[in-house]
Amino acid sequence: MGNTRHTFLARAASGLAVATLAVAGLTACGGDTDTAAGATGAAGETSLRVAVAPIQFETAYLAEEQGMFEKHGLDVEIVSGADPAALLAQVVSGDVDIAIGSWINVATSAAKGVPVSVIGGNGLVDDKAENSGVLVDKDSGITALEQLAGKTIGVVGVKSGGDIPVLQALEGAGIDVNSVKEVAIPYAGMQAALEQGTVDAVVPADSFYHQMVDAGFVSISNPVREYQGNMPVTVWTAKKDWLAGEGAEPAKKFTAAMTEAVDFYSDPANLAAVQKVNATVNQIDVAKAPKAFVPADVTFNVAEAQAGIDAMVHFGLLEKSIAVDDVLWAEAPRRDSADAK
Repeated sequence: MGNTRHTFLARAASGLAVATLAVAGLTACGGDTDTAAGATGAAGETSLRVAVAPIQFETAYLAEEQGMFEKHGLDVEIVSGADPAALLAQVVSGDVDIAIGSWINVATSAAKGVPVSVIGGNGLVDDKAENSGVLVDKDSGITALEQLAGKTIGVVGVKSGGDIPVLQALEGAGIDVNSVKEVAIPYAGMQAALEQGTVDAVVPADSFYHQMVDAGFVSISNPVREYQGNMPVTVWTAKKDWLAGEGAEPAKKFTAAMTEAVDFYSDPANLAAVQKVNATVNQIDVAKAPKAFVPADVTFNVAEAQAGIDAMVHFGLLEKSIAVDDVLWAEAPRRDSADAK
């Protein structure tokens, strides 16, 4: 999956129990944690608290490290988050002004009345590279999706939206999705679950996927790439009433800064800088950082995003469809083409 999706406040909170991200050496700029969000700092900058997830966080740290936030008059404090439900709750409670989220799950939450909007995109599903997949033990004897009928699969969130591409792939393989048991397992626990035989297959993403492949586990399918290529995955979210008032201008400045950060992130010449951010936050040696990263785009892909919502309706995660415009902030950068940037 070139990315991941999770659920927030839609009562389908994923079991993502990834340890809190380390931010040593990359902590966001000097906003005091006790400073009211949105306040004006001594240098005339607007203070923001921004929460990031355990994946696809690199663009935010690059915006801080490369001075893009400062350039746009923002004093940003980056705070680490864990599971998507907690991240969305931080936005709704006002603990943070902006948080990373998952498109499918933010849409699910918005459809159920959670007062949040998407202000811009971040990571996209890479329709060419394998950044996630259905993994099995090399000695399991399982070589195709068809063999998972009646088996148990570990996913980051059951009936949460994040498992939609897996359900699409199973259905495409002719399997009755109700015959497969899904269990929620955090990405960090998926390798142990396979090794201990707790599940027959798991669906990790990003660095967790690559680490397991390097450890010898076998990929038998790449549902996200195959069924959701170019769809927005991680997105930036904010509370509706904040955007309708004091947050409108800071949100515009934030998306402008993130657009520059994504341009930097996407330039192959800056790969070493992106790897350094990844390694520092994950507390690993830079030599173990990914050699490639998922594509990103702040401009929101409306067509592909709507396809994700339609899939949720098909699998019963939403009773009725919701329009992208009902979730996307009016000032969010967008495009209607299904083509990736």
